[in-house]
Amino acid sequence: MHPTLLFLPLLASLLLLLLHDHASAHCEPAACGNLTLRYPFWLGSSTSSQPPSPCGHPAFEVWCSDDGRVASLKGSSIHVLSIDYTNNSLVAWDAKLAGDDGVCKIGFNVSASIALSLFNISPQNRALCFLYNCSSTAPSGPEYANATANCSSTPSYAYLGGDYYWGRPPAPIATWRCQNAYMPVLGSEAAVMTAANYSRLLKDGFVLDWEVAGVGDCRTCNASGGQCRYDSAAEEFWCLCPDGRRAARPTCAGESHHAPPLAPVHVCASIYSSQRVFVDAGGRRGLGTYVLVVLAARLSY
Repeated sequence: MHPTLLFLPLLASLLLLLLHDHASAHCEPAACGNLTLRYPFWLGSSTSSQPPSPCGHPAFEVWCSDDGRVASLKGSSIHVLSIDYTNNSLVAWDAKLAGDDGVCKIGFNVSASIALSLFNISPQNRALCFLYNCSSTAPSGPEYANATANCSSTPSYAYLGGDYYWGRPPAPIATWRCQNAYMPVLGSEAAVMTAANYSRLLKDGFVLDWEVAGVGDCRTCNASGGQCRYDSAAEEFWCLCPDGRRAARPTCAGESHHAPPLAPVHVCASIYSSQRVFVDAGGRRGLGTYVLVVLAARLSY
């Protein structure tokens, strides 16, 4: 065996490490406005068609506006204001409701717009109710506020209820013979406001939660030194370990099984040699062989 061949395993290992670092960089956190997007979120694009990214769950694709300031869930009317990765929640507002004419669209069902997603409307929210088209005595009392808008020819009234529960409107509004609609608003904001602040409450948004079971235990994976990935074809979460293997569990800790790397890498080596005349320190001439090892690698994505 040529002595230089002994170095091939070391050189190949170094090359694979560099390639792994390059693949890992593909899933570096992205930014949109003041948001940092990382697993399960990932930055998609509204201008190009692309397959689901392994960097996040398909349901957590975020589009960033052209000016880089507004993040929305895959171009929907649900805009993301902040993300709390520790508590698996985000604050969002619905562009169809937030604004000066938000009360004109109170018939819109926020819950229905996210019913088929992995997000749940958090019980931290309060219920902001609107009563309209009343057929008898108009709602009255200090807890009700006039919310009549220019878009309506009939009066409407706002009422700030207790905890928000989908499909269960606050009991007090049932005592009035009116049509009603209710939507979630931030409980922390509602605690220091009244129904008269309905426009501000709509604009400040509401809390959405997501279940770890739906997207994988990324926190455990990160704690073991791994990076979180999602296999859209298999519809499953997996953990990319520092050595490039795919963990059998949501953690790289205690793993003895060596799964395939993130992507197959083909490495080939060529050895070129030539003889050259050299002169040593004592002035003696002789022949020496220079050996050049060329490694080439190709990632199969």
